[in-house]
Amino acid sequence: MFKPKPPPLDQLRQSYGMASLPDCIKTDAVGEYGHAISKPIGQSTIDDIAFAIQSLSTESTALFRRLDALRQLHDRTRRAGGLGAHLAIESAMRVQEGGQ
Repeated sequence: MFKPKPPPLDQLRQSYGMASLPDCIKTDAVGEYGHAISKPIGQSTIDDIAFAIQSLSTESTALFRRLDALRQLHDRTRRAGGLGAHLAIESAMRVQEGGQ
């Protein structure tokens, strides 16, 4: 019995490291009405992919900065003796004001 081939995108998703390929990509470029440009990956050029990579890189940098800042806040509050139910900012300020 003939089994149809899966669509090309599905075939690529079966390749190592490509399971998370999105259906659509977004770039930092602004399109109509000031919205970010989004297009199906099947209609995306190599340059479109490069711009999407750039956009995701910018997002991930911001995300990792926020993650690191939250970790530092958490660590600082724990060093100050803060407990889980204490307000984090107040506990962190005790460290800041104590010069630690």
